[in-house]
Amino acid sequence: MITGFYILSLGTVVSGIMVISALNPVHSVFWLVVAFINSAALFILLGVDFIALMLIIIYVGAIAILFLFVIMMLNLAEGGGESDMTNYAPIGLGLGTFFLGALASRGGGPPTPLRGGWNLTRPWVLQKSHNIEAIGRILYSDCYYLFILVSFILLVAMIGAIVLTQEIRSEIGHPPKKQDIWAQTSRYIRR
Repeated sequence: MITGFYILSLGTVVSGIMVISALNPVHSVFWLVVAFINSAALFILLGVDFIALMLIIIYVGAIAILFLFVIMMLNLAEGGGESDMTNYAPIGLGLGTFFLGALASRGGGPPTPLRGGWNLTRPWVLQKSHNIEAIGRILYSDCYYLFILVSFILLVAMIGAIVLTQEIRSEIGHPPKKQDIWAQTSRYIRR
């Protein structure tokens, strides 16, 4: 089990490095999917099956596929591979050193609760229900405003993707693209 943990951890770190170092955006999304799958396998090893399942469903099944569709719609694979990325190395190295220093200065031991702490002597209201039911009750009763906020963010992202893919032809002689319903619904071939 320890060997599997180290292999999956190394796979997550390597695929995370490949996400930011791949020159082709499609390859970068592929490495992102590999990083999510390795992280889900780590959660399964830790015994947190629900979070692993949600990671696979939400991040691999929705977010990464959305990234792939946006990259394909914007056609970023063309001409994006010749740029030199070495001028970004000092910034990345500085940020990495800063974050590693922050982690090292934290020290060991578990995090302490905030002032007042948690009252673990009284029974918890959701203790009788299953994990998924308890999470659902908390999310849909206490955090409903976050779901509304996320829906607006996704709406803006969808409108932005549609606006970015629109081609506006203002030159003379290039009419805007029109949809020909007859040609699409029938097997009519123009000659």
